[in-house]
Amino acid sequence: MDIAVFSDIHGNYSALQACIDHAVGRGITNFMLLGDYVTDCPSPQKTMEKIYVLKQYFNTYIIKGNREDYLLDYHKSGAGNWRKGSASGALLYTYENLTQKDFDFFESLQSYGQFEMKGYPSFEYCHGSPGQINELLYREKRNTKKVLTHLKGNYLVHGHTHIQGTYVYRGKKAINPGSVGIPWYYDGKTQFCILHGSSKGWEEEYIQLEYNRKEIIRDFKSSDISKYAPAWAAVSMHTIRTGVDLNQTVLLRAMRLCEQERGNVRWPNIPEKYWAIALKENYIDLHGKEIPHTDE
Repeated sequence: MDIAVFSDIHGNYSALQACIDHAVGRGITNFMLLGDYVTDCPSPQKTMEKIYVLKQYFNTYIIKGNREDYLLDYHKSGAGNWRKGSASGALLYTYENLTQKDFDFFESLQSYGQFEMKGYPSFEYCHGSPGQINELLYREKRNTKKVLTHLKGNYLVHGHTHIQGTYVYRGKKAINPGSVGIPWYYDGKTQFCILHGSSKGWEEEYIQLEYNRKEIIRDFKSSDISKYAPAWAAVSMHTIRTGVDLNQTVLLRAMRLCEQERGNVRWPNIPEKYWAIALKENYIDLHGKEIPHTDE
């Protein structure tokens, strides 16, 4: 039995299509989706439609990620403090471009699953960790070891960190398929994994694919996401172009600049001028391209 595992799509429908095509081309009919389906990239409805098609025509196991939780909480509260601007504008843009069908779908999803099928070892799957949807499981970290120690079986399939790879601790294996939509490393190639199952266990095959990045970049430029969140969109495009993630670096720098000048900072109230400085300091322009520079 083979299962294609997708995580952290973040609205990148171009990358998602490449992953689907590759998996279907290899005869795979089982798909596992680990959350964070939208936000950060333009035209979220294009991504959602692909997920609905997968769900209709293939055997799917689908859970939600922290981004779905953010959107559901915002929807239930009747809107909150998201506003146009690079701090929260990408979330607001996504929220305004979803439908009630999408929110109902997110609401139907659990945040944790356990795969059980006769003839195969069971395994657990989640976005962050089995007990916390936004927990970061990095290699060698104490919390990761604790989570693995308390697994019901010998395998955990999880996403969230965008770092593709396997970590083994005391015979327990954590498998991260990487990010489909905002992939780190591998020069920005889209990433997922295929689980090959037998009665003896599960073996992971990691996939990195080139895809039509020009399509998604064009949509960034033509959609409103770059108007809603100029710097955040630029950082997302930069990661898509290069595989180098600088979103937290730019965010923290913008917050620090705001705090230094104003005496305090409170998300999402971070003026765009600070984001612009942070982008420039990290040699990124508003199209997500690297600004040429020479090291002194």
